[in-house]
Amino acid sequence: MKVKAVLLSIAFFIFISPNADSQDYVNSAQLAKTEQWRALLHINMQTEGSALESYVDDANFFLASDGNTNPENELLATIAALKVQDDIQCKFPARTSFLLENIEGLAKEVVPFHCQEYKDWRKKLNTSKVVLVFASAQLNSPSSMYGHTFLRFDPDNVEQGSTYLSYALNFGASVTEGDAGFLYAAKGLTGGYPGHFSANPYFEKIKEYNRLENRDLWEYELNLTQTEIDTMLAHVWELQGINFEYFFFDENCSFRLLELLDVARPGLYLAKNFPVTAMPLDTVRVVQEGDLITQTQYRPSILTELKAQLAMLSDEESELALALSQDIEVLNSESFIKLSKVQQQSVVDSAYRYLRYQNTFNGRPKETTRRSFLLLRRLNENKTKLVIPIEQPGRPDLGHKTAMVGFSLGQNLDKSFAEIKYRGSYHDLLDPMSGYYTGMSLNMVNLMVRLYDGGDVKLEKAELLDIVSLSARNDYFSPWSWKANISVEQQWTMDKEVLVTQGSGGGGVSYQPLENSYVFLLATGRLEFNRKLDTYASVAPGLQAGFLYYWPISTLLVDAEHYQFLFDQTQRSRVSIEQSVELGINDSIRFSANFHRVESNTHENKSFQEFKLEYRHYF
Repeated sequence: MKVKAVLLSIAFFIFISPNADSQDYVNSAQLAKTEQWRALLHINMQTEGSALESYVDDANFFLASDGNTNPENELLATIAALKVQDDIQCKFPARTSFLLENIEGLAKEVVPFHCQEYKDWRKKLNTSKVVLVFASAQLNSPSSMYGHTFLRFDPDNVEQGSTYLSYALNFGASVTEGDAGFLYAAKGLTGGYPGHFSANPYFEKIKEYNRLENRDLWEYELNLTQTEIDTMLAHVWELQGINFEYFFFDENCSFRLLELLDVARPGLYLAKNFPVTAMPLDTVRVVQEGDLITQTQYRPSILTELKAQLAMLSDEESELALALSQDIEVLNSESFIKLSKVQQQSVVDSAYRYLRYQNTFNGRPKETTRRSFLLLRRLNENKTKLVIPIEQPGRPDLGHKTAMVGFSLGQNLDKSFAEIKYRGSYHDLLDPMSGYYTGMSLNMVNLMVRLYDGGDVKLEKAELLDIVSLSARNDYFSPWSWKANISVEQQWTMDKEVLVTQGSGGGGVSYQPLENSYVFLLATGRLEFNRKLDTYASVAPGLQAGFLYYWPISTLLVDAEHYQFLFDQTQRSRVSIEQSVELGINDSIRFSANFHRVESNTHENKSFQEFKLEYRHYF
């Protein structure tokens, strides 16, 4: 290794010395500024001078000591290494191809080296097509609510449904074992975890997302040429074992995939669209706008398939399927025997699939496994083929965009006001629903400023986080619904509005009494820091109940909330009615009416109303 280092240093010196071919030197300076070379080093094309810096945080990725900030020195060091160190061709195949193609005469000075390990890897992938995959949100996992993207590499002649032989390329954080809750969030937001690429068989991703996490997959086939695919794969090889800093909101899974597409097709500048945040859903839209997507395939999760199958059953058949999943003797009951053969098969198949779904999360209890086997045997005795139609939902990338600005006019405490609102991301319960899940709300960085009659300007709310997850219960499924909120907001206290800091949350149940509706009841709690309360920090248990209904282009939310503070005698109650109407995929209007009451043993009780009409634009 010492001999190679010395030879590399000598070659580097000779290459940049005055005796070196001047045309080569000029070419190298120009090449260092090209889109392709900057992309191979993961350097933003919009930066220059002292701002130049690679997103890669691993010294093993660079040959020059300042290669992460000086693309020209890194290019020169790579050329020098190619002349004296054969295995550089194997370590950096994409760089090697780029330099040999763009520096005249270099190929004569570099002895071709047979990189068997790299060739075996390429042969195993045998990639002729690249697919961008979006794993949709998981309702009960906050860290998964934004979705996730990765690439799939398909071999030659892959047929629809046989992509289990394909490989998936994923970029993710290496999370320290035991990290959870606040520590996990804090590290993820501040780059506390290293991130790296990993390639696995696609069927493992299907198992992880489709089956274990119940997430639908959207597969977007890309129109990359074979040459572009070869360039991307050569660069992926260069990134093996290389660490990046991982940030949840910008330098994340989606951002890294955009960088790979910029390598494959220089000039796209896809990564430049996200200087602050890179939401997976927004990155899919950028790929669509870059005219890279040729066709889309929807792959429903096992939960989506199961719910579609159960929805086909009549009430009587549904009751029988549930009973059969619990007691195999239902097969001999009169109510089951009187069904037609097709109905019996449908009931048995539904019970079997429901047991398999339960086994995915509850292990494989002996009695449950026995019932599954007996039901499977019964299915095989009757060869009636069941057709389960699954309606494809709206494509997530065609839904409303995730940032939002709103303008409102309203009245509060007999004062008129104008309000401007900004939301960094992502979606709330009343936003246009196409492409999103019903009953889900996830908002980050939500700011509201009001201008009142008379010229008073107030910060109405600065919301860091607001999550609502309404997961409906029925005879088959019993998930919990929950909410969480952290904000600074105006609250009426002692005859005046006071800016307070609060954290609140709760859990409970929700049901769907009508199609496209939710009824929910949550037990809640609130920690509030308010200088006007008897104690600066106070805790309040509470209750929230509501009704949510979706029409095709409109949504109604009626809810009521009550809090009883423990350390003083203050009570707060609120009843709200909100109706939104979609004007277009990225525009809506919303009317809201809020009725408040504040009660206290030490101060005068107060009741007031607020009415507001709001226009929202998503971008």
